[in-house]
Amino acid sequence: MRHLLKRWMPERQNLSPLEQRVLDYLFDHPERVIRCKAEELAKTLFVSTATISRTCQALGFRGFQELKYALQQELLKEPGGNGAPETFPLQKHVDRFRRDFEETIRQLDYEKIRQAAALIRESPRIEFFGVGNSLFPCLDAAKKLTFAGKWCNARTDWDDLEVTAQSMTGDDLAFLVSYSGETQSILHFARTLKANGVKMISLTGPHPNRLEKMADLVLKGHMTDCYFGNLDLCSRFPMNLLLDLVIIEYIRRWKAPSQSGEP
Repeated sequence: MRHLLKRWMPERQNLSPLEQRVLDYLFDHPERVIRCKAEELAKTLFVSTATISRTCQALGFRGFQELKYALQQELLKEPGGNGAPETFPLQKHVDRFRRDFEETIRQLDYEKIRQAAALIRESPRIEFFGVGNSLFPCLDAAKKLTFAGKWCNARTDWDDLEVTAQSMTGDDLAFLVSYSGETQSILHFARTLKANGVKMISLTGPHPNRLEKMADLVLKGHMTDCYFGNLDLCSRFPMNLLLDLVIIEYIRRWKAPSQSGEP
């Protein structure tokens, strides 16, 4: 798959968000793709068969069958493709992490990073809202901002989050973190915060979502779906990366040089 990865990744930026979803699935689940029909793949990804066809054509194939054949031939070339043991069974996940990192950096909008840092500076109180796997980037960022001298929290109890959302005002800043941007509890908190006039920064994955429509500033990381059964194995490190850059920008611009760690 490395050969196809190098060949197809430059085309990714020219694809629509739905077509990018198809491409990501091709990389992460090639064995499933070569065994399914276009209709089955479309149903799995919640896209149309026309989107599947457009993606195939954008990658240089006449249709889905031709793309499946190319995938099959590529898999046969890999270690383990002919029955031999794999030299590194986790390579596809390493490739996924690399792709998520590179795409997050490539799509980075410095102006938004600067705006987020400015909102941190002008807000006397900052709260992070995240649940499940998206809670951990919140805890990490809140700890760093606290050490940088800001009043900041990332709460783990649902009732605490509810009371916090209700008590915040227009002077405060809320970061709402959700991979899908469709987490019901986060959307609930967002509606409460919106009603109170709280400034909101959303941090989500790459797909369009309802949370970003309520936010004053939108940050998006590239994260590829990865599930083992019902277990969500999608890494949130692009979220950590973006939050770190916002915090570094805040410290670089408005804290003493001795605190920034920069020469």
